[in-house]
Amino acid sequence: MYPLSSSVFASVRRHFDDPRIADAVLVTVPVDAERAEPVRLTATEAHEALYGQGSDPRFAAAVWQKVLRTALRDLAPQGTGKLLVIWLALPRLTGTVHRVCTRLRADRSDVEAEMVLALLEELAAPDFASRLCDSSLIHAARARAWHFAREKLRELPSNAVERIAQDRALTASGAEADAPAEDVLDVRVERPDGLCAPLRFRVRPEHLRKSAFADIDDGTRDRSTHPDSWKKRRPGRHAGTRPVRPAGRRS
Repeated sequence: MYPLSSSVFASVRRHFDDPRIADAVLVTVPVDAERAEPVRLTATEAHEALYGQGSDPRFAAAVWQKVLRTALRDLAPQGTGKLLVIWLALPRLTGTVHRVCTRLRADRSDVEAEMVLALLEELAAPDFASRLCDSSLIHAARARAWHFAREKLRELPSNAVERIAQDRALTASGAEADAPAEDVLDVRVERPDGLCAPLRFRVRPEHLRKSAFADIDDGTRDRSTHPDSWKKRRPGRHAGTRPVRPAGRRS
């Protein structure tokens, strides 16, 4: 697996900007029966065959077939076969990246990373060797980008945690001012894909405002002493399981 940097597409482009990579013969493409020898292409020549002016659609299809076969046979962790597939797919993906980021305000580096993962997963599909279809790769990458960005929009913003530091100091009634006790807030962060993680904050009661956690349960509240607050909860909502991220920020 290749490391995913802050800009995946830029990293792949830089890799093939190296003359030692761009000018190396990477694929040998068979052509029609009238030609005795197959065509040996460097990475740059393969890119030109697909996107250059006056490119032949039939020859371009043959190039994709050979590039995909080479990628499937490339099992080395740092091999170039799969990187070549990603590089040759970039011109067909950058427009989708721009539209997704503009319309849904998604982070570009996240969208690019999701697209690359989709390409690699499609290459690893059990039946991919039997179809070797470049269009299925592009479709999978575009679909993953839109799905990822739309799922991010479903996160519910909350500023409960950020308000802690901004709340005015309150002294708990009956508590000693010189030795205040610590309170614990447990927040469970969940993602739509099922990943979750607990977060625990230790704060002093005088730094909290009672309304700051009106809708967050730390697991220690006695339901019998707060009947009204429990009656106001909407059916089906589980306390302490809201997705939490800083209000006003959208990724």
